[in-house]
Amino acid sequence: MIGCNIDLTGLDGLLDIENIVQQEVAAANLKLGAMAHAHAVELATNELHSRREAYLKALTFFEADGVAVLNLDASALWIEDGMQPHNMLDALLSSPKAKISKEGKRFLVIPFDHSPGHGPTNTTPAQLDLVNTVRSEMKRRRIPWNKVERDDNGRPLLGRLHKFSVNDAPLKTSHGPGQGRGAIGDVRQGPGPRQLVGGAPGGGTPFLAGVGVYQKLGPGGSVQRSVMTFRVASEDHIGEERWEHPGNEPKSFLERTEKWALEQAEHLIVPDLMERLVARI
Repeated sequence: MIGCNIDLTGLDGLLDIENIVQQEVAAANLKLGAMAHAHAVELATNELHSRREAYLKALTFFEADGVAVLNLDASALWIEDGMQPHNMLDALLSSPKAKISKEGKRFLVIPFDHSPGHGPTNTTPAQLDLVNTVRSEMKRRRIPWNKVERDDNGRPLLGRLHKFSVNDAPLKTSHGPGQGRGAIGDVRQGPGPRQLVGGAPGGGTPFLAGVGVYQKLGPGGSVQRSVMTFRVASEDHIGEERWEHPGNEPKSFLERTEKWALEQAEHLIVPDLMERLVARI
Protein backbone atom coordinates (compact mmCIF):
# COMPACT_ATOMS: atom_id res chain seq x y z
CA MET A 1 0.00 0.00 0.00
CA ILE A 2 1.29 3.39 -0.94
CA GLY A 3 0.30 6.28 1.23
CA CYS A 4 0.79 10.04 0.79
CA ASN A 5 -0.07 13.24 2.55
CA ILE A 6 -1.35 16.26 0.52
CA ASP A 7 -0.97 19.82 1.81
CA LEU A 8 -4.24 21.76 1.00
CA THR A 9 -3.08 25.10 2.40
CA GLY A 10 -2.51 26.54 -1.08
CA LEU A 11 -6.02 25.60 -2.24
CA ASP A 12 -7.51 27.52 0.64
CA GLY A 13 -5.79 30.57 -0.78
CA LEU A 14 -7.22 29.91 -4.22
CA LEU A 15 -10.71 29.68 -2.74
CA ASP A 16 -10.17 33.02 -1.04
CA ILE A 17 -9.10 34.53 -4.39
CA GLU A 18 -12.25 33.23 -6.07
CA ASN A 19 -14.42 34.78 -3.36
CA ILE A 20 -12.58 38.07 -3.65
CA VAL A 21 -13.04 38.12 -7.44
CA GLN A 22 -16.74 37.36 -7.12
CA GLN A 23 -17.21 40.12 -4.53
CA GLU A 24 -15.39 42.74 -6.58
CA VAL A 25 -17.11 41.81 -9.85
CA ALA A 26 -20.52 41.97 -8.15
CA ALA A 27 -19.70 45.37 -6.67
CA ALA A 28 -18.50 46.65 -10.05
CA ASN A 29 -21.64 45.35 -11.72
CA LEU A 30 -23.90 47.15 -9.24
CA LYS A 31 -21.84 50.32 -9.54
CA LEU A 32 -22.18 50.31 -13.32
CA GLY A 33 -25.91 49.60 -13.04
CA ALA A 34 -26.41 52.53 -10.67
CA MET A 35 -24.41 54.78 -12.97
CA ALA A 36 -26.50 53.68 -15.95
CA HIS A 37 -29.72 54.38 -14.07
CA ALA A 38 -28.50 57.85 -13.12
CA HIS A 39 -27.51 58.51 -16.74
CA ALA A 40 -30.92 57.45 -18.07
CA VAL A 41 -32.62 59.68 -15.47
CA GLU A 42 -30.40 62.58 -16.53
CA LEU A 43 -31.28 62.10 -20.20
CA ALA A 44 -35.01 61.96 -19.45
CA THR A 45 -34.84 64.95 -17.11
CA ASN A 46 -33.01 67.09 -19.66
CA GLU A 47 -35.05 66.12 -22.73
CA LEU A 48 -38.60 65.55 -21.49
CA HIS A 49 -41.15 68.02 -20.17
CA SER A 50 -44.77 66.96 -19.83
CA ARG A 51 -43.78 63.29 -20.33
CA ARG A 52 -40.96 63.35 -17.78
CA GLU A 53 -42.93 62.24 -14.73
CA ALA A 54 -44.49 59.29 -16.58
CA TYR A 55 -41.11 58.10 -17.87
CA LEU A 56 -39.22 58.44 -14.59
CA LYS A 57 -42.01 56.66 -12.72
CA ALA A 58 -41.75 53.74 -15.15
CA LEU A 59 -37.93 53.54 -14.95
CA THR A 60 -36.60 51.36 -12.13
CA PHE A 61 -33.24 49.92 -11.09
CA PHE A 62 -32.84 46.81 -8.95
CA GLU A 63 -30.62 43.78 -8.31
CA ALA A 64 -31.74 40.27 -9.22
CA ASP A 65 -29.44 37.35 -8.34
CA GLY A 66 -26.39 39.58 -8.45
CA VAL A 67 -27.35 41.14 -11.77
CA ALA A 68 -28.06 44.87 -12.03
CA VAL A 69 -31.32 45.41 -13.92
CA LEU A 70 -32.47 48.67 -15.50
CA ASN A 71 -36.15 48.21 -16.35
CA LEU A 72 -38.73 50.34 -18.13
CA ASP A 73 -42.39 49.54 -17.54
CA ALA A 74 -44.48 48.99 -20.65
CA SER A 75 -46.52 52.09 -19.79
CA ALA A 76 -43.64 54.31 -20.99
CA LEU A 77 -42.64 52.41 -24.12
CA TRP A 78 -44.51 54.97 -26.22
CA ILE A 79 -41.92 57.50 -25.05
CA GLU A 80 -38.91 55.21 -25.42
CA ASP A 81 -39.87 53.72 -28.80
CA GLY A 82 -41.88 56.63 -30.19
CA MET A 83 -45.44 56.73 -31.47
CA GLN A 84 -46.92 57.01 -34.94
CA PRO A 85 -49.47 59.76 -35.66
CA HIS A 86 -52.93 58.47 -34.81
CA ASN A 87 -56.43 59.44 -33.83
CA MET A 88 -57.09 59.30 -30.08
CA LEU A 89 -60.89 59.32 -30.18
CA ASP A 90 -61.41 55.55 -29.86
CA ALA A 91 -59.07 55.36 -26.86
CA LEU A 92 -60.69 58.37 -25.19
CA LEU A 93 -64.21 57.00 -25.60
CA SER A 94 -63.08 53.63 -24.25
CA SER A 95 -62.14 55.26 -20.94
CA PRO A 96 -64.11 54.01 -17.90
CA LYS A 97 -64.82 57.70 -17.20
CA ALA A 98 -66.70 58.11 -20.49
CA LYS A 99 -70.44 58.78 -20.17
CA ILE A 100 -73.53 58.35 -22.35
CA SER A 101 -75.43 61.44 -23.50
CA LYS A 102 -79.22 61.60 -23.59
CA GLU A 103 -78.92 60.96 -27.34
CA GLY A 104 -77.13 57.70 -26.59
CA LYS A 105 -73.67 58.91 -27.68
CA ARG A 106 -70.50 58.22 -25.69
CA PHE A 107 -68.54 61.28 -24.62
CA LEU A 108 -65.67 62.19 -22.34
CA VAL A 109 -64.83 65.55 -20.80
CA ILE A 110 -61.09 66.24 -21.16
CA PRO A 111 -59.46 68.66 -18.66
CA PHE A 112 -56.52 70.85 -19.63
CA ASP A 113 -54.56 72.21 -16.68
CA HIS A 114 -53.03 75.71 -16.85
CA SER A 115 -52.53 76.07 -13.10
CA PRO A 116 -49.62 77.63 -11.19
CA GLY A 117 -46.64 75.33 -10.81
CA HIS A 118 -46.35 74.41 -14.48
CA GLY A 119 -42.87 75.82 -15.03
CA PRO A 120 -40.44 75.16 -17.89
CA THR A 121 -38.99 72.04 -16.25
CA ASN A 122 -42.19 70.00 -16.59
CA THR A 123 -44.02 71.85 -19.35
CA THR A 124 -43.42 72.00 -23.09
CA PRO A 125 -42.73 75.45 -24.58
CA ALA A 126 -46.14 75.37 -26.31
CA GLN A 127 -47.93 74.57 -23.03
CA LEU A 128 -45.91 77.19 -21.19
CA ASP A 129 -47.14 79.79 -23.70
CA LEU A 130 -50.71 78.95 -22.66
CA VAL A 131 -49.90 79.15 -18.95
CA ASN A 132 -48.14 82.51 -19.33
CA THR A 133 -51.00 83.88 -21.44
CA VAL A 134 -53.55 82.84 -18.79
CA ARG A 135 -51.43 84.36 -16.04
CA SER A 136 -51.17 87.68 -17.90
CA GLU A 137 -54.92 87.76 -18.49
CA MET A 138 -55.64 87.05 -14.83
CA LYS A 139 -53.29 89.86 -13.82
CA ARG A 140 -55.09 92.20 -16.21
CA ARG A 141 -58.41 91.19 -14.63
CA ARG A 142 -56.91 91.53 -11.12
CA ILE A 143 -57.52 87.87 -10.37
CA PRO A 144 -54.89 86.34 -8.04
CA TRP A 145 -52.65 83.79 -9.74
CA ASN A 146 -51.71 81.43 -6.94
CA LYS A 147 -53.10 83.16 -3.84
CA VAL A 148 -56.12 81.53 -2.19
CA GLU A 149 -59.20 83.73 -2.47
CA ARG A 150 -61.28 84.16 0.70
CA ASP A 151 -64.55 85.73 1.77
CA ASP A 152 -64.89 88.64 4.20
CA ASN A 153 -64.64 86.22 7.14
CA GLY A 154 -61.40 84.71 5.92
CA ARG A 155 -62.94 81.46 4.75
CA PRO A 156 -61.72 80.11 1.40
CA LEU A 157 -64.10 80.50 -1.51
CA LEU A 158 -64.93 77.17 -3.14
CA GLY A 159 -66.10 76.10 -6.59
CA ARG A 160 -65.62 78.01 -9.83
CA LEU A 161 -64.66 81.56 -8.90
CA HIS A 162 -64.00 83.09 -12.33
CA LYS A 163 -64.61 82.32 -15.98
CA PHE A 164 -63.17 84.15 -18.98
CA SER A 165 -61.81 83.57 -22.48
CA VAL A 166 -58.67 84.67 -24.29
CA ASN A 167 -59.55 84.67 -27.99
CA ASP A 168 -56.51 86.44 -29.41
CA ALA A 169 -53.52 84.72 -27.77
CA PRO A 170 -51.20 82.93 -27.87
CA LEU A 171 -50.55 82.99 -31.61
CA LYS A 172 -49.48 80.05 -33.72
CA THR A 173 -45.77 80.31 -34.51
CA SER A 174 -45.15 77.10 -36.46
CA HIS A 175 -46.74 73.88 -37.66
CA GLY A 176 -46.12 71.31 -34.94
CA PRO A 177 -47.25 69.83 -31.62
CA GLY A 178 -49.12 72.25 -29.41
CA GLN A 179 -49.64 74.83 -32.17
CA GLY A 180 -53.17 73.83 -33.19
CA ARG A 181 -55.01 74.36 -36.46
CA GLY A 182 -55.12 77.36 -38.76
CA ALA A 183 -52.43 79.52 -40.29
CA ILE A 184 -49.24 80.76 -38.65
CA GLY A 185 -50.06 84.07 -37.01
CA ASP A 186 -53.63 83.05 -36.10
CA VAL A 187 -54.61 82.39 -32.52
CA ARG A 188 -53.90 78.79 -31.54
CA GLN A 189 -57.14 76.91 -32.03
CA GLY A 190 -58.73 73.53 -32.32
CA PRO A 191 -61.08 72.38 -35.07
CA GLY A 192 -64.77 73.10 -35.09
CA PRO A 193 -67.17 75.95 -35.82
CA ARG A 194 -66.57 79.39 -34.43
CA GLN A 195 -68.46 79.55 -31.14
CA LEU A 196 -67.45 82.90 -29.72
CA VAL A 197 -67.72 86.49 -30.91
CA GLY A 198 -64.22 87.60 -31.84
CA GLY A 199 -63.07 84.01 -32.16
CA ALA A 200 -60.36 82.57 -34.35
CA PRO A 201 -60.30 83.65 -38.01
CA GLY A 202 -60.17 79.99 -39.02
CA GLY A 203 -63.44 79.28 -37.28
CA GLY A 204 -61.97 76.96 -34.68
CA THR A 205 -62.24 77.22 -30.91
CA PRO A 206 -59.30 79.13 -29.35
CA PHE A 207 -57.28 76.99 -26.96
CA LEU A 208 -58.03 79.42 -24.12
CA ALA A 209 -61.77 79.79 -24.67
CA GLY A 210 -63.68 79.09 -21.46
CA VAL A 211 -60.93 79.33 -18.83
CA GLY A 212 -62.17 78.60 -15.31
CA VAL A 213 -60.50 79.38 -11.98
CA TYR A 214 -61.45 76.86 -9.26
CA GLN A 215 -60.79 76.25 -5.59
CA LYS A 216 -61.60 73.11 -3.62
CA LEU A 217 -60.69 71.56 -0.30
CA GLY A 218 -57.89 69.03 -0.43
CA PRO A 219 -56.41 66.58 2.07
CA GLY A 220 -56.17 67.93 5.59
CA GLY A 221 -58.34 70.90 4.77
CA SER A 222 -55.80 72.46 2.41
CA VAL A 223 -57.14 74.61 -0.42
CA GLN A 224 -56.29 73.48 -3.93
CA ARG A 225 -56.42 76.16 -6.62
CA SER A 226 -56.55 75.30 -10.32
CA VAL A 227 -56.94 77.04 -13.66
CA MET A 228 -58.58 74.79 -16.24
CA THR A 229 -60.19 74.55 -19.64
CA PHE A 230 -62.39 71.62 -20.66
CA ARG A 231 -63.12 70.08 -24.03
CA VAL A 232 -65.50 67.25 -24.96
CA ALA A 233 -64.52 64.19 -27.01
CA SER A 234 -67.67 62.65 -28.47
CA GLU A 235 -68.86 60.02 -30.90
CA ASP A 236 -70.20 62.98 -32.87
CA HIS A 237 -66.56 63.78 -33.73
CA ILE A 238 -65.93 60.50 -35.58
CA GLY A 239 -64.69 61.24 -39.08
CA GLU A 240 -64.08 64.94 -38.36
CA GLU A 241 -60.28 64.63 -37.91
CA ARG A 242 -60.49 65.79 -34.33
CA TRP A 243 -58.29 64.50 -31.49
CA GLU A 244 -55.42 63.77 -33.86
CA HIS A 245 -52.15 62.95 -32.12
CA PRO A 246 -49.12 64.09 -34.16
CA GLY A 247 -46.99 61.22 -32.88
CA ASN A 248 -43.56 61.55 -31.36
CA GLU A 249 -40.03 60.51 -32.25
CA PRO A 250 -38.40 57.70 -30.23
CA LYS A 251 -36.21 58.97 -27.40
CA SER A 252 -34.21 55.72 -27.15
CA PHE A 253 -32.92 56.55 -23.68
CA LEU A 254 -32.19 52.90 -22.83
CA GLU A 255 -30.35 52.26 -26.09
CA ARG A 256 -28.27 55.39 -25.61
CA THR A 257 -27.64 54.47 -21.97
CA GLU A 258 -26.46 50.98 -22.96
CA LYS A 259 -23.89 52.47 -25.35
CA TRP A 260 -22.77 54.90 -22.65
CA ALA A 261 -22.50 52.11 -20.06
CA LEU A 262 -20.29 49.99 -22.34
CA GLU A 263 -17.94 52.94 -22.72
CA GLN A 264 -17.88 53.46 -18.95
CA ALA A 265 -17.18 49.76 -18.40
CA GLU A 266 -14.23 49.85 -20.78
CA HIS A 267 -12.64 53.09 -19.63
CA LEU A 268 -13.60 53.26 -15.95
CA ILE A 269 -15.20 50.19 -14.37
CA VAL A 270 -12.83 47.46 -15.65
CA PRO A 271 -9.59 49.38 -14.94
CA ASP A 272 -10.88 50.22 -11.46
CA LEU A 273 -11.85 46.57 -10.94
CA MET A 274 -8.38 45.36 -11.87
CA GLU A 275 -6.76 47.83 -9.47
CA ARG A 276 -8.98 46.65 -6.63
CA LEU A 277 -8.25 43.00 -7.37
CA VAL A 278 -4.50 43.59 -7.44
CA ALA A 279 -4.72 45.42 -4.13
CA ARG A 280 -6.67 42.59 -2.45
CA ILE A 281 -5.03 39.48 -3.87
